Amino acid sequence: MIDVAPVDPYACRMGGRAWILFGLAVALLLAPAVASAQSWAIQTVDLGSARAGPTSLGLDPTGSQDYPVISYLGAPRNLKYAALDRLTKVWGLTRVDAGGEFSSLDVDAAGIVHVAYLDGNTQELKYWRQNQGQSSIQLVDTDAAQFNSIRVDGGGTPHISFWRANSAGVSTPDRLRVADYNGTAWVPTFADPTPPRGRYNSLVLDNAGNLGIAYYDADASGPYSKKLRVALRIAGIWSYDVADSAGDPGRFNSVQIGAGALLRISYIASTTATLRFASDNGALWTLQDVASVGAVAGSSVTSLALESGGNPLIAFYNATTNRLMYASRTGASAWSAVIVDSVGNGGGYCSLRLDRAGRPIITYYDPSTQSVRIAYGNYPDGDGDGIPDAFDAYPTDPDHNQNGILDGKEGGGVQGASGTTRLKDEPIFGCGSLAALYGAGPRGGGPPPADLLILLGPVAFLLLRRKFRRAL
Repeated sequence: MIDVAPVDPYACRMGGRAWILFGLAVALLLAPAVASAQSWAIQTVDLGSARAGPTSLGLDPTGSQDYPVISYLGAPRNLKYAALDRLTKVWGLTRVDAGGEFSSLDVDAAGIVHVAYLDGNTQELKYWRQNQGQSSIQLVDTDAAQFNSIRVDGGGTPHISFWRANSAGVSTPDRLRVADYNGTAWVPTFADPTPPRGRYNSLVLDNAGNLGIAYYDADASGPYSKKLRVALRIAGIWSYDVADSAGDPGRFNSVQIGAGALLRISYIASTTATLRFASDNGALWTLQDVASVGAVAGSSVTSLALESGGNPLIAFYNATTNRLMYASRTGASAWSAVIVDSVGNGGGYCSLRLDRAGRPIITYYDPSTQSVRIAYGNYPDGDGDGIPDAFDAYPTDPDHNQNGILDGKEGGGVQGASGTTRLKDEPIFGCGSLAALYGAGPRGGGPPPADLLILLGPVAFLLLRRKFRRAL
């Protein structure tokens, strides 16, 4: 807000009213700019080898600056992990395992990364743990587990909620499950044993280790029709509540704990394709319509975060305009939503976190380039290359390798057995990047053999040229 100092009519010999009107006009003209002052630096993390599926963002808190890490679905069908290196400032891309559908990530206070995911080939729920480069994979449940959500308690112990899908070979389908790690093994149990409940679940833990799950009830025959439900486990005892039952609500929900250890939920009411926010005061739920999502699609994820004062912030996808959106609330009920990224079709499968300074960071998927991108809110980006100065090895040079492409638009480097680390910010090597640059993905999405061919192509050309020169 801009303060306009009152004009002393005696300070101006004439035109005092004109000066007042002029001052008010200037304030009105500048007010929209102030209201939309949120700036976004947008960087490409993986270019050309991602696949439609949830991105899940975590922040490593172990240094003086939070550093982002991401799990997501890679092409053709594998769990991928991206971590921004604190020393080189380059994204490292790792293929972790087969599958990768419905991945969910959390980082504990020690910087250990925990990821739950569905292996789409075996229909098993798996857990991947990574600590300073040392990693392991564990089997959590053998039945189809979709829409999973992982959170780590204050002691570093992971907990996973998931939906046991209704598919061939599943003995107890269509139920909400939760799996707790007891130190030696995973213990899955039913959180809500009534079918058909459990899709689109989202998990949260309080400081005491109590657990809350928001989830969708697909049963249209009950007294409330389809609805958004909540399951609470306090001191080992489960209780249940209906948060919303109007307009087919509950899909793509995201839950957080607000004041008084009470739940806050963002989700979509499908009948009207509306983003909605629900707040529990201990006695009843208050519901607010936030914004239109245009249409309901498979990528219409919502992601909720709460500021330190409890004010809700929501990242979501408008499936009609193909835009990543960011909604914030002022006062008790006034919402505003702004476009974060207007390039390509980016915005689906988004994930929102707030850093220790309260700044928003959002990851999301763009199908037009098969890429994962990250948007940093209110991070200074002096050279305008899409990499915030805090994460930029060359903060005054937007094209350090002088290849004609902004450094922040080029993607990371493949690591380990899945590929060879390429030059910093260089888009030509690995990850199926050539296909992304030409606007079409390779068949199968650019699996490792394609990366190897891209790497060997220039070498083969040089060898052949040397051979022909010797022949001459």
